[in-house]
Amino acid sequence: MKPIKLLCFSIYLLFCFSCAKQGIPSGGPKDSIPPKLISSIPKQRQLNFKQKELELVFSEPVNINNPKEQIIITPSVGKAFDATAKNNTVTFKFENDLHDSTTYTISFRDAIKDITEKNSAQNLKLAFSTGSYIDSLLLEGTVVDLLKDKPIKEATVALYQNADTFNIFKHKPLYQTKTTTTGTFKLENLKNGTYYMYAFEDKNRNLSVDSKNESYGFIAQKIELDRKLPSITIPICRLDARPLKLNSAKPYNNYYNIKTSKNILSYRLTADTVKLITCFGDDNSSVRVYNTIGDQV
Repeated sequence: MKPIKLLCFSIYLLFCFSCAKQGIPSGGPKDSIPPKLISSIPKQRQLNFKQKELELVFSEPVNINNPKEQIIITPSVGKAFDATAKNNTVTFKFENDLHDSTTYTISFRDAIKDITEKNSAQNLKLAFSTGSYIDSLLLEGTVVDLLKDKPIKEATVALYQNADTFNIFKHKPLYQTKTTTTGTFKLENLKNGTYYMYAFEDKNRNLSVDSKNESYGFIAQKIELDRKLPSITIPICRLDARPLKLNSAKPYNNYYNIKTSKNILSYRLTADTVKLITCFGDDNSSVRVYNTIGDQV
């Protein structure tokens, strides 16, 4: 009888543990309502806010999704901030002091999600000023593929304030935003001034244009922003702007290979005593020379 009693006792314990195990109840309607912002410090469009720590309270518990990529701050502070979530409260901290008399806009995009169905807070933006007024000018438009005439989603649209020298391959933007799934963009709470405007696919997420791997484009004329302007279209394409260099020139099995730093459209090779037989190699950054006899090349 002892083995039977022991077996019954084990089954009883297993049953008890199974009943005590907690989990998310199944069934019932699916949560499709995104979290809503209930209150914030600072308040929306608050003036003279000098603190480095912000607090946002939502209608339900939330998580932070990839904040350094999803959250866009203008004027840009780079990635010098931290955002954490606890229950229904998000705490946001700037690493450095804010500039005086400056309007800041924080666009959270898909960073704030509820913890049940991962619904994102919709169109969540917070604007405040460290001075006595909120800048109210804006620029909006569309980024398109120059060759395909199609809108580009998730392109970075950037503004750089007027300067004596400006290089989109070296300088980082002061204001930035991302295009929507339809290629549209809106830069809000801008101050009066003169700007350079450009757009690019920031694949390496460093806020600088990489002409080797990223499509880009710019508005040739400076933008004098002192009123609402018409919608702007920025066409972008991939154009390698690096200087052309000869990387290597060496023989292979039955040809001589000349390698350049980037693709070229055309070339011309000449020799004193023989007509060269040549063609492009694996791509337009290499040229193959086939009749390399002795020291003739």
